[in-house]
Amino acid sequence: MTSGRTFSGAPDVIIVGAGPAGCVLANRLSEDPARNVLLIEAGPDYGPDPALWPADLRDPTGVFTESHPWGYLHAGRPDDRQLLLPRARLVGGSSAVNGCIWLRGSAIDYDGWRELGNPGWGFDDLLPYFKRAERDPFGGEIHGTDGPVPVFRAPVDDTRLDAAYVEAADELGFPRVEDANGAPEQQPGVGPMPKNVSDGQRMNGAFTYLSPDVRWRPNLRILSDALTDRVVLDRNRAIGIRTADGDVIEGGEVVLCAGTYGSPAILLRSGIGPAGHLREIGIDVVHDLPGVGEHLLDHPLVDDFVDIAIKPDYVPAGASFCPVFVKARSSQAAEEIDLHIYHGQYFDGDRERWVMWQDISLQYSTSRGHVRLTSSDPAATLRIDHNHLSDPAELEACCDGVEIAQRLLSVRPLAEMIEIIRREPMGRDRAEFRTLVKERARTTFHPSSTCRMGPASDPDAVVDRAGRVHGVDGLRVVDASIFPTSPRANLHFTVVAVAEKLADAIRSPQVPRNS
Repeated sequence: MTSGRTFSGAPDVIIVGAGPAGCVLANRLSEDPARNVLLIEAGPDYGPDPALWPADLRDPTGVFTESHPWGYLHAGRPDDRQLLLPRARLVGGSSAVNGCIWLRGSAIDYDGWRELGNPGWGFDDLLPYFKRAERDPFGGEIHGTDGPVPVFRAPVDDTRLDAAYVEAADELGFPRVEDANGAPEQQPGVGPMPKNVSDGQRMNGAFTYLSPDVRWRPNLRILSDALTDRVVLDRNRAIGIRTADGDVIEGGEVVLCAGTYGSPAILLRSGIGPAGHLREIGIDVVHDLPGVGEHLLDHPLVDDFVDIAIKPDYVPAGASFCPVFVKARSSQAAEEIDLHIYHGQYFDGDRERWVMWQDISLQYSTSRGHVRLTSSDPAATLRIDHNHLSDPAELEACCDGVEIAQRLLSVRPLAEMIEIIRREPMGRDRAEFRTLVKERARTTFHPSSTCRMGPASDPDAVVDRAGRVHGVDGLRVVDASIFPTSPRANLHFTVVAVAEKLADAIRSPQVPRNS
């Protein structure tokens, strides 16, 4: 399926992947009527009318991990403990199935990117792009008010249960924070979750950046249901892409926006990556780039440590996902925050009762995993190993987070509105509790950093500060895979801001490669 008009000649830019980053680039680069842009997506495109999209892709009250899956699984786990690593395969990408959380993270995260050898990537440098992306009614110096993405916050007293949750956090010493994106830094607190939602509808990357007027620009074409196999190279220059069906599409520049799992996989199939791994798979080494697929980061999540029924007098009118949340510090955090505590409610049809769920997510994690090929076939599964909680300090932080989450449930009036059906014992020996938490750990679906940004002097860097792949001309990566570290936030907002910034880099005079 294609949309837009068929332009003559090769595209000036081929964008591979129509997740949030690809949608941003397609919009911004096609603003120049002289630049022909082709956006390629492996999954379907449901078009510009939200009413024609499947209902789950419009619903902001859950995370729909089984919708349009790539089928990724965590490597090395037994059959009875498989861990899904969901990414959505369609125009809009994972923004079409995620929790609609619109958090910016901390200034310290982005200042850290700059200090790792990426000038122009500090918080003050990125703030104009965060603002360009959003339409936040709070306004002020730190928010955008006329961007494509609408920002919504539910009132903290939207339901009695949510109001009681906030009161419980108050009792535990967490101050009220009405605007979680209201300051450059993040401090402990409780308040409404900012979301990319409007009129009860999820506003994914396709709805916000590929509106009908954008889609029908004569210089933008969207090619869906087309899986990209590899980048076509002429020596050390990208000249196009090859699809899994064997079609070759040539263009002036190739930009990979296939995500933290997908972008390194395409580079590897193209012969760009660690030479030893490529030879192991039987792929000719075009450019030995050791960092491709390495340094995989994530925010570990711990769930299933408590089973909570909502008493009949307090059932909500409908399901909810993180209407309010708590930001907290563990014992490992000396500044900023390193924990998110989430909750929500839904009707459990199997047990015919309303339940409340509660998770903790470790927002500062340095445990590194990797993404590797299992075959040169683009349809083959990937070997993805997050290596969650390999740092003992992270395990302690997660234990701290679970303890905070459990204490919230014991504070009135929240404690009077719920019934604890099952609770993991908290008074057990800490060593046993560590084992339990490690068994429960999974992903918050925030993978990043497998093509991380850094100067050419960094042997593990894959792209430079303009997103250009080191050692290969005409090829960039623009998505969460280039993050030098993971910000203390859900990644959607940062991905969009990074794509806004690199759209400017593509449109502007070239930054010297050795800078």
